[in-house]
Amino acid sequence: RWDLIVVGGGTAGLPAAIFAARRGAKVLLLEAAPVLGGTLAIAGGEISGAGTKTQARFGVTNDHPDIHFDDVMRMSNGLADPDLIRLNVDNAGAMIDWIDDHGWDCRDGHFLDGASEGRLAYSVRRYYQADGAGLAITKVFLAELEKDIASGNVRAHINNRVTELLTSDDGAVEGVRATMNGEDFTARGR
Repeated sequence: RWDLIVVGGGTAGLPAAIFAARRGAKVLLLEAAPVLGGTLAIAGGEISGAGTKTQARFGVTNDHPDIHFDDVMRMSNGLADPDLIRLNVDNAGAMIDWIDDHGWDCRDGHFLDGASEGRLAYSVRRYYQADGAGLAITKVFLAELEKDIASGNVRAHINNRVTELLTSDDGAVEGVRATMNGEDFTARGR
């Protein structure tokens, strides 16, 4: 029985497994593809966050999640979900600092306001990318995940397709049914 079962080892699944394991959870990570990383392998890997160490390194000291929130709402013409945007901007800076502390680094010449042809700009420079684009983020996640696998807090399986969520009579998700090497199996979690 697992504390957490993560379905998908990509942009959201990898950090979910890492941070749960670092808080003492026993985590099962199931990925259908033959490798971990998801769409980060083909993504541009551009990220933005307010109040980061990267911004400070480039002399931007006047940014704040509230300014980031206002920019996103302006750039989306007010159509973005304000609750989701608030959650994102309040946590984006800490996420960027975390990957930066673990080996990610803004590439030369790519600390920008995000303006491009047909795209609105942030009011301050907070949009950046590392050499290697999305793979640079994947590299950080996989190196950190390996530590949690080695500690026994995470077990990761690739080529493993989840086929069903198992629920209790009241509808709470209790586990998954999946296939591995052509065989069905179930895993239960809290």
